[in-house]
Amino acid sequence: MRVGVIACEIIRLELEHLLVELDWEPDRVKFMDSALHNIPDQMRKTLIAEINAMSEEVDAILLGYGICQSLEDIQDEVEIPLIHPKIDDCICMMLGPDNYANELEKQAGTWFMTPGWAEVGVEMVIKELKLDRVKKMGKDPLEFAKMMFNHYKRVLLIDTGVGNEAQMMEKSHEFCGHFNLSLDRIEVDLELLRKYVKQAKEMAEGRGA
Repeated sequence: MRVGVIACEIIRLELEHLLVELDWEPDRVKFMDSALHNIPDQMRKTLIAEINAMSEEVDAILLGYGICQSLEDIQDEVEIPLIHPKIDDCICMMLGPDNYANELEKQAGTWFMTPGWAEVGVEMVIKELKLDRVKKMGKDPLEFAKMMFNHYKRVLLIDTGVGNEAQMMEKSHEFCGHFNLSLDRIEVDLELLRKYVKQAKEMAEGRGA
């Protein structure tokens, strides 16, 4: 069976690592711009279009997204079978639901940082908070971001074991410096994402449903 992958750019490092680890090369792979998260409804429409386009070349697709505010029941709007993690978002995909809940219990004001988000850095926050538009008013988006970031107390760096560790730490410290946050770190083993990649590989090999 031909199996493709459509995933968020934010999990590229982890996904590429697992494809090597599991010795699997999908028939098609496409990574989508992380900025799609900024407009959930548009993200859903865009992903449906991408799924339909790829369905002409493959028989099933691993969708490398969580529910992400707008993707619940996306299978109902496409004909091709999807392997779609039924979890909140990419943070939960990296941490796992139990770790996610535990870390929020430790500190509700936690900004979760994956290696992919660390690469994007402060620009990611400006995009997430839709602050690009204040440039047109002659204002500094970073200053607005700092005001909107008051309820955060710490950054939790999710070390997934991929990417350039020194660069990831540098970017994380830089981020914390901008917003006056403490930095904690947790190591994870990608168990949840590995589960879905293995399921897609098994399907490709004719061993999955």
